[in-house]
Amino acid sequence: MQPPAGYIRSKEVQEILNVSPAMIREYVTKGKIKHLVPRGRTHGFYLESDVRKLANELDVFLNLEEETGASSFRIAAPTDIPTYITLNRELFTDRDHQFVYNEDDTSLSKKWTSWTEKNPEIIYVLKRDEEIIGTATILPIKPKSWEKFEKVLLGDTSILLGDINISTEDLEEYKPGKHVRLYLAEIGIKPSIPNDLRRKYGAKLIAKFMDTIVDLGRRGVIIENITAVGATKSGIKLLQHFGLCEVMPPRPDTRLFTLNVKESGSPLILQYKQALQESSILLKPKRVQATSQNESIPTDSYTTLAT
Repeated sequence: MQPPAGYIRSKEVQEILNVSPAMIREYVTKGKIKHLVPRGRTHGFYLESDVRKLANELDVFLNLEEETGASSFRIAAPTDIPTYITLNRELFTDRDHQFVYNEDDTSLSKKWTSWTEKNPEIIYVLKRDEEIIGTATILPIKPKSWEKFEKVLLGDTSILLGDINISTEDLEEYKPGKHVRLYLAEIGIKPSIPNDLRRKYGAKLIAKFMDTIVDLGRRGVIIENITAVGATKSGIKLLQHFGLCEVMPPRPDTRLFTLNVKESGSPLILQYKQALQESSILLKPKRVQATSQNESIPTDSYTTLAT
């Protein structure tokens, strides 16, 4: 059956928007795209004008190269670690909280170098003309070490800039079939960059972070949950957009957010689950009983952690 005039098939929508069928359904649910299902058919068609309009909005939001200058998102190299530490000091040490920053740059370099030798994909950087202007840090904690990590969250020491009781043995490598619990330590843009450019670079950093999570699914990495601490209003909105929900905090001066991947239906996790399902190395599920919020992405500030 040919689509009615002005409508297109799901495959065409996927090609135009470069998104998964799960994300298309999410856009339909949110009223972004009109969906028409003819009588007697299971699959429907999508209003092309809505799809083109959404594509233009996404282009403005994500295709930032011409406006901001060439930038690249990549895994941090060992030579990036000193600049990465300097950026973290800019992002966090001026904030009004009581966390302890008790390591010098040499000790911090040793810590982050050893961690990234265990898993090179812990630190991602956004570069403009080889200058690091943003970063996303994700700690892949082994499930058996999560209780130990929760004790770190209870403490006063900065995870990014302090001496914490986490070793390389507590970190997991991204390999097919491996289970991990992710701690989103930060998504941050250099504070000295003008606000309008911070929003643009931040949007790109967020989009690339989301691609990274979905890519872990393609590689067969099994994410059990994602946890983060919200430090700013926009950071909290960002975590909520990802699908994280606020839970009882480990200490009164922090706001803790978590996401159970098995139960989550957020657009990001739906894309991850589909990628995981399609991965050729997905392990058969264990025989356990299944236990079975969306806001616009804030782009004015990108610091999601104040430790």
